[in-house]
Amino acid sequence: MNETTKKKIADAFLDVLRQKPFASIKVKEIIEAAGVSHMTFYRNYSDVFDLVESICYDDLMLFSKIYGRNAEWKSIVICILNTIRNNAAFYGKILKDEQASESFVRALCRVSGDTTGAEGSRTTQAAWRETMQKWAKNGFRDSVEDVYIKLVGAMPLHEVFTGDDLLDVIRAYETNTLDDFRNRQHKDHKNT
Repeated sequence: MNETTKKKIADAFLDVLRQKPFASIKVKEIIEAAGVSHMTFYRNYSDVFDLVESICYDDLMLFSKIYGRNAEWKSIVICILNTIRNNAAFYGKILKDEQASESFVRALCRVSGDTTGAEGSRTTQAAWRETMQKWAKNGFRDSVEDVYIKLVGAMPLHEVFTGDDLLDVIRAYETNTLDDFRNRQHKDHKNT
């Protein structure tokens, strides 16, 4: 795809999105704003969701320009979260729309697949979607570090820990008594 055409279509979409909710945007409006034909749009994107996925993918891959393609996971996620927060108007509309948020998740899967060879489990995808949607709903007020902790906490244990580290976490959990669980619940309720 011609990068100039791609940028023209993406910029036109972003202009239209600034003016109206995602759900009411039609391809016709995008192509009129971009000054391209239906054929040009559909030669490059299957629909508006494919366009959103492409925009998200390009944004989310920014970490590779900053840290390279072998960065530490936390650095990558913090970069992605900062990218989302720095583009709050766009991601707010995308993440608040159920169908558009699926395009965001597909972009995350592509980033993961392209950089690690694995897309992440459905549970990990759900952790990202739900954490990002909650962040968008509160206007991105939570700090990036707090959102990072919430995201990691929502991910499946076996994707955060492996091998002996996973066994150590499981064994530590297994030694909790019912009093430990009650005290933790009481402490959590006091802190909220």
